[in-house]
Amino acid sequence: MVKAKFSPEQLQAIDDEDLAGRLRKIMTTHAVAGMLDDFTPEQMEIFDAAVEGRW
Repeated sequence: MVKAKFSPEQLQAIDDEDLAGRLRKIMTTHAVAGMLDDFTPEQMEIFDAAVEGRW
């Protein structure tokens, strides 16, 4: 993931809805990544197939 560094002034300038959306995406990415760590190989295959539209 690309890490961007923002000054306090830059963060203040970001619209609240935009910032909330960015944070939601980051939190979702972390949650899914953590969930995938717990998958068995069979579960991972099902997940991959579903993402690729094969399931």
